[in-house]
Amino acid sequence: MAEGFVILAIIVIILIVTWTGTPNSQTTAPSVTGDTELSSSSSGADYAAASAPSTQYVYLGTGNASYAYQPYEEYITINNGGDNPINITGWRLKNDKDQRAYDIGGSLRYFPADIAVIGQAAPFVSPSGRNLSQNVILKAGETAVITTGSVGSQSPYRIVSFKENKCSGFLEDLPEYAFTPPLTRNCPRPADEPGVTALDTECRRFIEGMSPCRTPAFDTRDAEGDICHDCADGKLLSSSCVVFIKSHFNYNSCIANHVDDPDFSGQTWRIFLGMGWEMWAEAYETIELFDQLGRSINRQTY
Repeated sequence: MAEGFVILAIIVIILIVTWTGTPNSQTTAPSVTGDTELSSSSSGADYAAASAPSTQYVYLGTGNASYAYQPYEEYITINNGGDNPINITGWRLKNDKDQRAYDIGGSLRYFPADIAVIGQAAPFVSPSGRNLSQNVILKAGETAVITTGSVGSQSPYRIVSFKENKCSGFLEDLPEYAFTPPLTRNCPRPADEPGVTALDTECRRFIEGMSPCRTPAFDTRDAEGDICHDCADGKLLSSSCVVFIKSHFNYNSCIANHVDDPDFSGQTWRIFLGMGWEMWAEAYETIELFDQLGRSINRQTY
């Protein structure tokens, strides 16, 4: 009988230990080290806000901040000098306005600093105006030109923040726009366009002499002052030649024919903050850059 009580007592003790667990045991969540990237991209890109060790090669350039006054001209630069891609969407730029005294009516006053957030951008300016935004991922060696304002003219194309490409030079060539600094002119050679070899000899010679990133002038006047509908840059060509040139050498056609090229994208993003006033002072200024979590990435003082 006594042995039965002993066995029962042992069973009860085992059950109690099983239910309560070992007193010193605990569940520990995995730690996040300084080299971990935090994924955040609406476009599905698997790049993220790099932590401090990964952003030591993020370089901040003053651009023309010390002498430009118009927001649509004023710009600074962010360059990724490291080996890993960095998502700069959501990063913040801050000036030093709150540290400078301003004489207002004989009294010195301080004002809050200006803070701007880097938003998303399109992979290229859509000819149709349907620009699809994505996070700005600076790959190794890439640069973002951060313009304080925005592009004034929105015709013939709606200019949003975008990445330069092999067709951007056509935008630079249009008189409606004035990009600061100028867009890269790295368009395909006109003579290399598919279909050129099937054109007549005079047409091929004309196209071989064309400059990249430029649309010829059409419907110009001839020596007698009459409108020449089959002329390009004042030269009389065959009707089929003019039709070919009109359909191949402009921004729309360049995008349509080359958007899938392996080397389509460039290495420079053009980001427009959309501010209506100058952000960076002429002197005694500090440009500060913070990531999405508010960590200081870099600063420049002049």
